[in-house]
Amino acid sequence: MGWSPVSIWKVDDSHLPAPAMVYRSMGSGPSWQRIGAGVMDKSGIANDQRDVRPATWSLIYVLRGRGVYRDQDGREWALSPGWCFQRLPDRRHSTVLDPASGWRECFIDLNPALQRVLTSMQALRSETPAWPWGLEAGRVQRFVELIAALREAGERALPGLCLEVIRLAIDAQPDPGAVAAGQDAIDRACRALAADPAGRVDLRSWCRGKGLDYERFRKDFQRRLGMPPGQYRIRRRIDRACELLETTDLSIAQIAADLGYPSPYEFSAQFRARMGVPPTRYRAR
Repeated sequence: MGWSPVSIWKVDDSHLPAPAMVYRSMGSGPSWQRIGAGVMDKSGIANDQRDVRPATWSLIYVLRGRGVYRDQDGREWALSPGWCFQRLPDRRHSTVLDPASGWRECFIDLNPALQRVLTSMQALRSETPAWPWGLEAGRVQRFVELIAALREAGERALPGLCLEVIRLAIDAQPDPGAVAAGQDAIDRACRALAADPAGRVDLRSWCRGKGLDYERFRKDFQRRLGMPPGQYRIRRRIDRACELLETTDLSIAQIAADLGYPSPYEFSAQFRARMGVPPTRYRAR
């Protein structure tokens, strides 16, 4: 593409990658997946996206220009070179650009099914739709190389390139150490719930002791992990139950009591609902 990954950001814009775009699909039937990458020039455009709910997940990396990202809750982020933002398939958002700023961006694109899996694993952080990543030539080169590779790849190479797209998406995510205080409280709450699968931690009291509003905390928790605190507690209980079933000879009744269930029957019913088999069959397997 006539672009070299030297230190380009203090010289003229002719060194920026040229506009290009490529999409590739994998699989067949209802399980097919699509990945994409590209560079787009939106010079002269003001209303880039207006209150849209995208069909796919995209990560956009700003190379040049100025704009504003506005999420469905009315929060705004000023965009400039080196910033990233996400187009989330389950949320409305708007991006308004300065048409005189010569906007140019790199992007990668994933099917919503892949995005949901990665978000459930917390590999993608949907609670933070826009953040500064820093403008570096090496990072831009990764986008450029993906575009070229996707265009030239045979079918057998596509799964590996899908992993490259995912790796770039994860590498670009905001630094967990830079999250807001409320998000740090969510991390602490997750650790507290994990350490207390029997359910002795009362989150309302826990929030009160931390000076946090419980309802605001609960909504932030849901937005970040995709589930309320109560469901997260159940997930950690089942995780612990699996460990005990695999590594100890404790009876089902004892495991149920240790994990805070009123009876072995309630434990078995919840375990089966989550794992697809009762605890006895899980242990036998």
